[in-house]
Amino acid sequence: MRKSEIKMGLYSRIKQRLGAIKQSTDLSRHFGVLVVLCFVGVYGTLRILSPQNEAAQVRFIETRGSESDKELSTAEPLIKNPFSGQEYDNAVRLKEASALGMAVSLSVLSLNTETGRLPGSVTEITRHLERARLLPPGIRYNSGTIVSEQSTFQLAYQREPLSFEVLAIPRSDQGSQLLFRFPLPQSEPNTVLYFETLRDKPFPVALSTTEQLSASGWKIRHWRGDAMSLNSATIDSLKEQSAFLLNAR
Repeated sequence: MRKSEIKMGLYSRIKQRLGAIKQSTDLSRHFGVLVVLCFVGVYGTLRILSPQNEAAQVRFIETRGSESDKELSTAEPLIKNPFSGQEYDNAVRLKEASALGMAVSLSVLSLNTETGRLPGSVTEITRHLERARLLPPGIRYNSGTIVSEQSTFQLAYQREPLSFEVLAIPRSDQGSQLLFRFPLPQSEPNTVLYFETLRDKPFPVALSTTEQLSASGWKIRHWRGDAMSLNSATIDSLKEQSAFLLNAR
């Protein structure tokens, strides 16, 4: 009995020691992990809070940005709008003036159909153009004047014999004065005849003859659509309007 108690006591003490050793081993393992985590945390905190690295990075970004701005500002003068220049602007103004001429001719014929007589003045025609919405796109009636983005237009009109002309005056310092006359004068095949002079020349006397225009410095031009396409449909429309005006005389 005594030996059994002694054995039980020894077993109990050995078990306690083994448990203590195991517990000590587990704590050591966890303690090592905690130490590693602490080192990682301290290192990461130092990296985040380090002022030298952050300042160097910011300076690098700002330097690149200023260089990029300088490169863009240097490249900007090299970029040119292909749809610009005096030739292009004149081509646009030619199309506007010819389109306005066709609109005026439609207005004259429309008023003649409605009232049984030809309009008596330019004012009557311009009011009808606005009321009937015959003005071409980009051209508007503003306080008694017909204008577009690039031109100011003047109309001249007479009932006997029936004829009118459209004068396009450039709104900028560049460009020239353009003059269309309806009915269209005789011209070369597949062209439209118009007159042109410098911007600073005096305005012509309304409905002057070709000889009078030439004597005052106006040049006879044949619109072939050098800068902007003048297709056969446009030529046919202009000549058709001209024929209507001749028949209405």
